[in-house]
Amino acid sequence: MQAITVTNVGRDLSLLLKHLLGSTNREFFAALQDAGISFSQLKCLGVLANADSPLSLGALSEDIGLSLAAVSRAVDGLVQRGEVKRQEDPSDRRSKLVTLSARGRTTYERVVAVRIAGVERFVDGLESDERERLGAAIAPIVERLGR
Repeated sequence: MQAITVTNVGRDLSLLLKHLLGSTNREFFAALQDAGISFSQLKCLGVLANADSPLSLGALSEDIGLSLAAVSRAVDGLVQRGEVKRQEDPSDRRSKLVTLSARGRTTYERVVAVRIAGVERFVDGLESDERERLGAAIAPIVERLGR
């Protein structure tokens, strides 16, 4: 049996993630195309979906790891589509704040549902003992993350 080390677990988890993501790439990118949004725009929607309050373009750029110009272009397209709302920052009129609209939340959830369905198909294909062991292993981690 292989030793349980950070390297080994990291490698195995990476292989599993690669498989899970790769097995749904076709459906995922088709869902993006159907939604009419780019991957950068999806990243914006994801950050905004989990934000507790409106975000400045600078904060959104920092969270996503894209340039301010790239985020600004992505947000412009999302605003035009009604996926995101943009408003003036009351504390700094030069700055704009963005929030997710109901349409944007629906779009985000619809695209993410493709990945979730792929994970569920994978779990469904496991032997029952594998599924039980996997569930038991990840339950405390998910609990710590706050579900």
